[in-house]
Amino acid sequence: MSKATLLVDTSFLGDVLCAEPLVRATKERYPGPLDFLTSGGGAGMLAGHPDLREVMVYDKRGAQKGLGGMMRMAKLLRSKGYARVFCSHRSWRTAMMLRLSRIPERVCFDNASGASLYTQQIPYPKDLHEIQRNLALIGGGEWQRPRIFPTDSERARAAELTPDTGFVAVAPGSIWATKRWPEEHYAALVQKLAADGQRVVILGGPDDCALSTRILEQSARTLGLDPATFGLDPQAHGLDPSSVSESAPQIIDLCGKTNLRESYAVLERAACLVTNDSSPMHMGVAANIPVVAVFCSTIPAFGFSPRGPRDIVLEVDGLSCRPCGIHGHPTCPEKHFNCGQKTTPQMVMAAVADRL
Repeated sequence: MSKATLLVDTSFLGDVLCAEPLVRATKERYPGPLDFLTSGGGAGMLAGHPDLREVMVYDKRGAQKGLGGMMRMAKLLRSKGYARVFCSHRSWRTAMMLRLSRIPERVCFDNASGASLYTQQIPYPKDLHEIQRNLALIGGGEWQRPRIFPTDSERARAAELTPDTGFVAVAPGSIWATKRWPEEHYAALVQKLAADGQRVVILGGPDDCALSTRILEQSARTLGLDPATFGLDPQAHGLDPSSVSESAPQIIDLCGKTNLRESYAVLERAACLVTNDSSPMHMGVAANIPVVAVFCSTIPAFGFSPRGPRDIVLEVDGLSCRPCGIHGHPTCPEKHFNCGQKTTPQMVMAAVADRL
């Protein structure tokens, strides 16, 4: 009989990273071959993991979309003859796909959609951190810092792109608008850091490029300051090259220029990270640097807050409308976005200064 084990989580990047400690714990408990089925982004997060034999991609919105794609993936999993699967993703589609795979032992949370399609349902411990929840699938365990494994070349690229000395990393993006601290606040923070002579590196994916550009431009223009103060790249931001001082504090915009593990390697070199309740927050925890996390529409009680000794969550208490959902919304349902607006740049700057 096969001794191979499969882990499954095809949800958001932060969720996949919160499932990484489950990889190490499962390998210890079930020492045979261990594979992980995830999304394309999740595969980038888990690539190079020493405890994983294979990281497979379930392209559920692309090549493996729909019923046909689900059945092809189930057939592939069936051919691998897994003895067991632990699934931290709670979707109906995943439940059906794993049922069709005919893996003998299929374990999920009892609040998963399609939980009856599994052979065992584990009580979902709402009061624990997501990392500990995932560990409950194999019997429980203490919170562990997640890990990412960049290659030497990815770390070398991070070194080429960033200053040699400590810098503040800023990751302003999130796919959920009401999880994003307002861009004008990020702009004010970047302006203050640069004015104090602090180097800043802005991180994000290709979808965050427009946001980072607006933040950089607001840091200069809307605050009535000379763009040269920020060391803006003239070609990237439409500035007159002669206006940029070579001695200006350095702000490096890496949005869309690094893959996930290169971004993590950048964070390993940072002195501090400012971010939203989003995947970069979990990457900062993995990198073991101080994380200043601004929680807007979501709350730490959901189980995703940073847990490092130097980490801090900044949030607005006492709002009857908060939280307004598990994830977020395209716009504030109440039209005021007080959960983001009332966490001021001065509050974030003070938290950063304490950690520098």
